[in-house]
Amino acid sequence: MAPSLEVDVATSPPPQYYPSVIRQKLGENLLSKAPSSTPGGPYADISYEFDEQKYLKRRDARVKAGGLRTDLPEGWPKAFYGPLAWKKSDISDNFPFIYNLGDCEKKEIDLALKYCKGLGKKGSDVTQSSFPLPNLSEKLGEIRDNLYRGRGFSTIRGLDVDKYSPDDLVIVYLGITSYIGEIRGKQNQDGVMMINVMNISDEAEKENAKLHMPFHTDLVCDTVGLLTVACGEGGGSGFVASAWTVYNELAATRPDLIHVLAEPDWPFDTHGRDPAYYKRALMYHEDGKLLVNFSKQSLVGQNSVNPRTKGIPGLTEAQAEALDALDYIGSQNEVNQISMKGDIRLFNNLALMHRRAPYTDSGNNYRHLLRLWIHNESECWRLPEDLRVAWDRTFRDNERPEEWHFAKIDEDRRRYVTPLWRNEDPDTPRPTSPPPCKPVPACLMCD
Repeated sequence: MAPSLEVDVATSPPPQYYPSVIRQKLGENLLSKAPSSTPGGPYADISYEFDEQKYLKRRDARVKAGGLRTDLPEGWPKAFYGPLAWKKSDISDNFPFIYNLGDCEKKEIDLALKYCKGLGKKGSDVTQSSFPLPNLSEKLGEIRDNLYRGRGFSTIRGLDVDKYSPDDLVIVYLGITSYIGEIRGKQNQDGVMMINVMNISDEAEKENAKLHMPFHTDLVCDTVGLLTVACGEGGGSGFVASAWTVYNELAATRPDLIHVLAEPDWPFDTHGRDPAYYKRALMYHEDGKLLVNFSKQSLVGQNSVNPRTKGIPGLTEAQAEALDALDYIGSQNEVNQISMKGDIRLFNNLALMHRRAPYTDSGNNYRHLLRLWIHNESECWRLPEDLRVAWDRTFRDNERPEEWHFAKIDEDRRRYVTPLWRNEDPDTPRPTSPPPCKPVPACLMCD
C-alpha cells in the first residue's frame, strides 16, 4: 500500500517567517517568540480603524497625567527639511505629479513589449535592457529621482490596460517600473511577487465598502507600485502623507511620542508563522534621513478579516497614542493621489504613509490593482539593521519560489487566480481552467 500523504494539520509546525540564512544570522534566542497560553497586559484598547474620539481621550489623559519626556532621542533633529517634508498646502499645480503618456511613448512601450517577448523574458527577468525605452526612459528617470529625493510620489497616466492580455499587461507594468527599480519583492509566504488588490470574498466586499483604511506603509520596500486595472463602482481614493511632516509636528509638540515610535519594542504579528511575532521600532533616524515603516494590521489586527493572533503582546497606552498620532497628523496633511484606469501610482515607502477610502463593486465593475514592491539597490536609502533584515527577507530570499498571478472575477462573481509564471518550473503549461482564488487576505487587502 502506498504511504499516506495526509498531514495532521493540528500538529504541523507553522511555516518559518524567516528563511534559514536569516534565522542563522539572528540566532534562536531572537526567534523564540511564541504565543502565550495566558493573557498578558493590560494592553491598550485600539482597533484597526482610526477612532478620533478614542485617540483624543487617550491623548488628553496621558498629557494630564504628566511625566512625559520633553527631549528628543539623542542625535535626532528638531525638524527634517527638504522636498519630502511637505504639507498639503505645498502640493499645488506647481508640482505636476501626474505624467500623461503621449502617443509616441505608447508606441515605444508596445515595441519594447514585442522585443521583450522575443527574448522570452518574463517576471523578474524583465529589466531595462530587455524592455528598452530610449525616449521615455529620461522621464522615468526624473520620476525615480522625485521618488527618492523629491516629493516622493508620482503617477504615470494613459496606459490602455484593456488592449493587453494579462501576460502582456504585467510585462508592460514590469518594464515601465524597471526604470524605477529592477528588483521586486516577495509579498507573502507563498512567494507571490505581484499582489492582486481586490475584494477576495463576499465578506471582504462588505468590509471594504465601509472600511476607512488607516495610514500605514507596506512591509517592506523602497517604492510601492500600484497599477489600476479597474476602478470599481465608486470610492477607493488613495491618499499619501509625509511622515517627515508628522515627525516635525510631534518633535515640536510631543517629543515623548518620538521616543515611543523609535523604541524597538513594537510587537509585529506574523499571522500564524514562526516566530509568532517579532519586535522592532516604527521610526528610524539613519544617515540624516527619517525612515518610517509599519503596518497597523500587523500591530493590532484587521477586524474580523485578519484578527490579531491570540496570545501575542498587544500595544501599551503610549504605543496606542503614538500610532494614532501618525494617523491624526497625517490626515491633516494628506493629498489625494487620484487614480484612473491605467494609472501607475508610485510612492516612496520609506518617507510617505498611505491609506485609502472605502470602495464598492457592482456587477462586473470591480476594483482591481496590481501591487509591486520595488527595490533599487543604488537609490535605496541606507537602512538600519532591523530594516536590512526585513529587506533581505523580501528581496533576497531564495527559499520561496517566485509566483506570478493575475486574478479575475467571472460573470457569476466567482474569484479566480490565473497563474502567469513560476520560477521553479517556467516551462510548465498553465491550466486551461484557472483554480479558485486562494489569496492571503492580509496581503491582498493592504494597498
